[in-house]
Amino acid sequence: MLDQLKTSGESQISLTDSDARAMVTHGKTTVGYNAQVAVDAKHKLIVEQHVTNAGSDLGLLAQTAGAAKALLGVERIDAVAGMGYYKGEDIEACEENGITPYVARPQRGIAVSNGHFPKERFHYDAAEDAYRCPGGQRLDTRYNSVVRGHVTVQYSNPNACAACAIKARCTGGRYRRINRWENEAVLDRMAERLAARPDILAVRRETVEHPFGLIKQWMNQGAFLMRGLEKVRAEFSLTAIAYNLRRAITIIGVPGMIRAVRA
Repeated sequence: MLDQLKTSGESQISLTDSDARAMVTHGKTTVGYNAQVAVDAKHKLIVEQHVTNAGSDLGLLAQTAGAAKALLGVERIDAVAGMGYYKGEDIEACEENGITPYVARPQRGIAVSNGHFPKERFHYDAAEDAYRCPGGQRLDTRYNSVVRGHVTVQYSNPNACAACAIKARCTGGRYRRINRWENEAVLDRMAERLAARPDILAVRRETVEHPFGLIKQWMNQGAFLMRGLEKVRAEFSLTAIAYNLRRAITIIGVPGMIRAVRA
């Protein structure tokens, strides 16, 4: 069946936000497992799956999409994922390995929590290496810092903020600061791709939620039966095989499956 998924050296997969079973209860982390799947957008077949005990999906995008790309044997692949996968270093790793990521930027941070303008309202000009704020003022480079081994540049304009008529909508401090990761251009490129293909995130929801809905409802597997990471991995592998067999029968029928096995 995998040969039928290959299309001119390219393909598209969708990744789910983690199916974390018994992972979080009332805001507290408990013992649980994080099931990751990459689903072919055309046939809704599970191309890649694995289980981890990670508490979030951060850092799992390149790993999961890369394994799917290798299994499909394609030159390039589009990977559409939920906001839980939004991590700059991981998105950069995808681009470097023939994977075109589409991940919506989550609305998070102190400014958003306080009801102020999100970072997306500040336009970055690469030629000038400066930001334009919602009030039309220019924010220039002021400080560089190293956070977890990565260079972060801070942009601000204290004088402009002091006289700004909409300052209350922007910051509760003396002036607004915008931090930019040194390789943030990779995130800007992804934002442009998403703007050009706004429907692609809806395709992800239609694609990747299909197998989990079937597995949980029709196959009555709302929770893992095994305990221990290796045993759970084996259990979910069998679940994925059973799902793919049912899906393949739906697509090509039993006679088609028999012919494929004989071939």
